[in-house]
Amino acid sequence: MSIKTFAAASLTALTLATATFASAGTAEAAYGRNAAFFGGLATGLIVGGIAGAAAAPAYGYAAPRRVCSLEERYNAWGDYIGTRRVCRVVY
Repeated sequence: MSIKTFAAASLTALTLATATFASAGTAEAAYGRNAAFFGGLATGLIVGGIAGAAAAPAYGYAAPRRVCSLEERYNAWGDYIGTRRVCRVVY
């Protein structure tokens, strides 16, 4: 994640948090608590998204994984001798 993307996401989270706490001072306490709850929820989702994007593999490549399959085996004379499980690493 580039520094520009991180800065933009941080500024967005800060703006949402500020708007939440500014609106929490309404005349009715129930609406203030709801606004604080949903503002905190939105901020948590944004910060969690940033953390998840920062933990993603570099350049969008997935981690290597193992792919297993059954392959037929033959001896030197071409006679069928059975199957064997063969696993390969796929990137």
